[in-house]
Amino acid sequence: MMIPTTVKNVGHSTKSCRSTITAAAFFSLAALIASPVGAQNAPSAEEARLLEFGKEIFKSKAVCQYCHKWDASGDQGYGGNALSLRATHLTPEQFTEVVKCGRPGTGMPYHDRFAYTDKRCYGQPREEMGKDMPPAGNDFLSNREVEAVVKYLFAKAIGRGPATYEDCVDFWGKDTRQCDPMKK
Repeated sequence: MMIPTTVKNVGHSTKSCRSTITAAAFFSLAALIASPVGAQNAPSAEEARLLEFGKEIFKSKAVCQYCHKWDASGDQGYGGNALSLRATHLTPEQFTEVVKCGRPGTGMPYHDRFAYTDKRCYGQPREEMGKDMPPAGNDFLSNREVEAVVKYLFAKAIGRGPATYEDCVDFWGKDTRQCDPMKK
C-alpha cells in the first residue's frame, strides 16, 4: 500500500531525494537478502553440550541408531520397520512420550523405568496392554537423557530432509570412512 507523502524541497533537488531514497531501499533489500529470515544463531556452549549429550544417548546408550539408522532416516530393525524420524510430524512433547513409552503394538521400546506401572503412558497400565505391550529398551533413560535426545533429534534430523555429508561427519567424526560414499 502506498502512503502519499509530501516532501518539501529544502535546498535539495527532487532528483537528489529520489536517489537517496532509491539507495536506501537498495541497501535495505540487500541487508534483508544477506541475512535470511529465520536464520538461527549458533547454539550457546550449554546448548551445544546438550546436543552432543543427546547424540551420544541416540548413538550409544539407547542405541536408537540400530533401528533408525545413524541419520534417523529409518530402517529395518530388530523390532520391524523403524520409522524415519526425519519425516515425523510429532511435536517435541509427543516425541518425548514415544521415547519414554515406546509405541504399543510395535517394536519401538520404552525407555522410562516406570512406563506402564501406572497410567503415565497413553493412559494404560501394563495389565491392560496385553500383546500390544512394547518391549523395554536395552537401558532406561533419565528425564534429562530423554530431553537431550529429543532436542538433538529436533536440532539435527527432524524436518531437515535427507542427510548430507556434513551431517555424517557431525555424527561419526572427521576420522572415519563411514561418510566416504556421501562425498560429492
